[in-house]
Amino acid sequence: MTDKLYYIDGYLRETEATVVSVTEKGIILNRTVFYPEGGGQPGDRGWFGTFHIIDTQKDEDGNPLHIIKGDKPSVGEKAVLRLDWDHRFFYMKEHSAQHLVSALLFSKHGIGTVAVHQGEDFFTVETDKDDIPEEVLLCTEDEANEAIRENHGIEQREMSHEEAEALGMRRSIKMEGNVKVVFIKDLDAVACGGVHLHSTGEIGELQYYGSERIRGHVRTMWKCSDLSVAYRRENRAIVNAACSCLSSEPVSVLSSIERILDENSLLKRKLKNAEEKIAGLELEAHKGTAGAVVFGTSVPVSSFEDVLSSLGERNAFIIDADGRFMFHGTGDLFNDLKTGLAAYSLRGGGREWFYRGSVKGPVNSVLEEAQRLLNG
Repeated sequence: MTDKLYYIDGYLRETEATVVSVTEKGIILNRTVFYPEGGGQPGDRGWFGTFHIIDTQKDEDGNPLHIIKGDKPSVGEKAVLRLDWDHRFFYMKEHSAQHLVSALLFSKHGIGTVAVHQGEDFFTVETDKDDIPEEVLLCTEDEANEAIRENHGIEQREMSHEEAEALGMRRSIKMEGNVKVVFIKDLDAVACGGVHLHSTGEIGELQYYGSERIRGHVRTMWKCSDLSVAYRRENRAIVNAACSCLSSEPVSVLSSIERILDENSLLKRKLKNAEEKIAGLELEAHKGTAGAVVFGTSVPVSSFEDVLSSLGERNAFIIDADGRFMFHGTGDLFNDLKTGLAAYSLRGGGREWFYRGSVKGPVNSVLEEAQRLLNG
């Protein structure tokens, strides 16, 4: 059985250890400061002497299994076991922040937690609700930051199952025997075997990041500590850049963007109308030619959608500068075109007298071949 020193002091960064077992996956040590993945918290990484530990998991007996990159040490080998402290401390902050969010969601808003996950960019709290108003989550953000400023102490105590049950915790206990309970002073008590901070103040700050629906629940997303600071500064930089581009004050950026979008929508409608008029004029100019109408257009070929019907039962093949085409003709003739223009990778489909698609290759070469196929 490995001595799990991270339960004695979660801030221990290194210890001398001895290899007691080597498996295909990794090594078991007589003692460790490395926390194995569990409860939504990733496993620790670091070094055993010169051996690089890239992850820590639990073996079948619950002992921390240190996953080694490359060759493994031998049984009996001794070395200093050293944490990647930045990695560990980051997840301690996320894990403690998750406890705080879950505690406040439950105590202030009656919202339970069903699953959690700590990630590189944000952590998540999946709730037991199928809908949560945005203002509730923003309120929780404010409440959490107030608790961070108040610097509530955090401690973990091991107690009997009966003692833990008597606390009336917000989450049921899922294990038998002695239980590790994490307390946030004056705010929360919950069974948890993870590694935590000494106080809420070490979290620094916290921001609500967003939410999504999953498995019929609302899953909330949060950023804390340095990630929260970076996110806040990134948003400020975006607003400042938008203000500069729009020659606008921050309070009027949104209205300026909405005005530009409205103007852009109006211009798109005007452009579409102009392109359809050009399409009509181009088609009319080519109606005087003998045989099928075949030409390249200066506007998107989609502009011809409403005017091709004016050709009656006359065949037409029109292609634009992007290699998009429209064909006015029968299904049999379209199949002949697909075969004849196979060298140009003609792709498309549609219905009798109206087909559309794309071709590859020089437009003039495609038009010449289409002219030959349709007019003989």
